[in-house]
Amino acid sequence: MKKLLIMISAMTAAVFSTAKADVTVSGSAGLAMVSGGNVLDGTGNSRSTSGTLFEQGGAVSFAMSTTTAGGMTVSTSGGITMDSNDATDTKAVSGLAAISFAADGFTLTVGDIDLPAGGGVGEVGAVATAHVDNGGYTQTGIVTGVSDTEGYGFTASTTVGSASVTFGYLLDKRPEGKNNAESASGHYGSGVTVAMPMGDMTVTLGYANVTGTADETTAGASVSYALGGGTLSLGYESTDEATDSSSMSAAYSGSLDADTTYAVGYTDGEQGSLASTQTEVNITRSLGGGVSVFGELQSNDGSGTSGTNIAVGTTFAF
Repeated sequence: MKKLLIMISAMTAAVFSTAKADVTVSGSAGLAMVSGGNVLDGTGNSRSTSGTLFEQGGAVSFAMSTTTAGGMTVSTSGGITMDSNDATDTKAVSGLAAISFAADGFTLTVGDIDLPAGGGVGEVGAVATAHVDNGGYTQTGIVTGVSDTEGYGFTASTTVGSASVTFGYLLDKRPEGKNNAESASGHYGSGVTVAMPMGDMTVTLGYANVTGTADETTAGASVSYALGGGTLSLGYESTDEATDSSSMSAAYSGSLDADTTYAVGYTDGEQGSLASTQTEVNITRSLGGGVSVFGELQSNDGSGTSGTNIAVGTTFAF
């Protein structure tokens, strides 16, 4: 037994002394209470109740990377999760479905990706967590962005002068599996974002298109500006789809002190005959040691079920 342990120790030392690899492990957890109208307490067998919703969850994340002799970094990540800010009835294994290659300011990611600009770069008013989405009061007119924003493909990111540019292409926006796709799927997507700093201001432009069962195109822009000790953001998004949609939004964020941050967001959107406004507020205070507490609200008006959802909770980083 002693000889076996010595041999295992020697093999481990040999492997890690020759490989330029880095593996990190981190963890997180959260707990919250949500109230509003008829809160939603599940997914597949969800039912609406008039009580207060309690949610909790957590995750363990693994990040792995290595660097070649030529200076190229290869990385991937994964984890074990129980969603802490959405009602769910499942546990999941996440990640490990994409690999990134980075060198000389250029990064290429291949695998399961999010389509750049697919969700709408012009939507800046959503400043609260997903907890408040479970409060029961809803809006139905703010739906810009293409319907399929994730799939199998690649993204390429780099800088051009002072601008950051990301381009993405989906070989299949609805792959049968998470780790593969074939090039003749007929369900494609492409998207690009450009972020340009201009002094105290940053301008972000985005465009995305998906084809297949339905052809959809979205385009948007946002501007962020340092103002009054905080950051003011303005955005606009327009989506060409079966029923066209558009939204205008604004947000302001800042710090009350070294440990307390706040954010206020407003969105006005419409799709066909549906129109809604949504206001969100978030206040978060760090207690040190990776522990934070937060309070937030979401007020919905117009199409949907008008009312205010409220959430309070705490998060932990390990």
